[in-house]
Amino acid sequence: MSQLRIGKIPYTNTWPISHFFNPEKFNNEIEFIPQVPSQLNKHMAEGLIDIGPISSFAYAEHADKYFLLPDLSVSAYGNVGSISLFVETSIEDLKNKRIALTNTSATSINLLKIIIQEFLGGNPEYITMSPNIELMLDNADAALLIGDDALLAGLDKEISKHYKIIDLGEEWRKRTNHWMTFAVWAIRKEVLEANTELVQRVYQEFIHSKEEAKKNPDSIIYASIEMYGGSYQFWRSYFEGLSHDFKEKQIAGLSHYFKLANKIGVLSEVPEIEVVNFEKAELYYSFK
Repeated sequence: MSQLRIGKIPYTNTWPISHFFNPEKFNNEIEFIPQVPSQLNKHMAEGLIDIGPISSFAYAEHADKYFLLPDLSVSAYGNVGSISLFVETSIEDLKNKRIALTNTSATSINLLKIIIQEFLGGNPEYITMSPNIELMLDNADAALLIGDDALLAGLDKEISKHYKIIDLGEEWRKRTNHWMTFAVWAIRKEVLEANTELVQRVYQEFIHSKEEAKKNPDSIIYASIEMYGGSYQFWRSYFEGLSHDFKEKQIAGLSHYFKLANKIGVLSEVPEIEVVNFEKAELYYSFK
């Protein structure tokens, strides 16, 4: 078995961190395991995967098990493009309606709950479904999709003609003026302690991929077009709206999100955000 089992989400929003990652540098030391976010969240918590991009909310639920890798995330200040609420009228009209939630996410579901319950004073009915936009909208007044499911539904001309597409990243920014971090790269604490040198090399390759993606975005744009369709400008705008940094402003926004999730009762306690410190002898530094 490989020393490090690395979770890999197929969604395009994580591609800048993985697209230029060269596994050949690691011989048989690592293994990539593709999973959707809900699977990866579960298997990381169970110890079946050692390191990977998990939902920010999943980190909060099991923060005692994890450290976060520095300067890696899926974040946005405003429009994120792939966290979308489909509704005929407006988000304000959903305060006491029925909303279908995708079963592939945790962070975005609870972000929607914060917006509707904390900011709008609503108390809607939620149902959880597979990410099938037609079935969701047949059974509810609105549907929440994430990742490439949201992007592809937004590209469907019939859907975009009949429904408004509300970006939850922008709704969050309008109400808080904070960044929103949807996913973080986490590592189980015991794995870091047992494999510090290997983890650091893997981390540096993630950072290398991130920097290469900034220099050569067209490679990822054309790969997205080949897999999903859409125009060059659509994908360019999408990737330009994302940030994969995890610095003070992203950490501050995530901390605020955790506090509000705790306030509305979906998170039992506000966790410390513990980030690996590869530069000094201390293993991590923390924020709360």
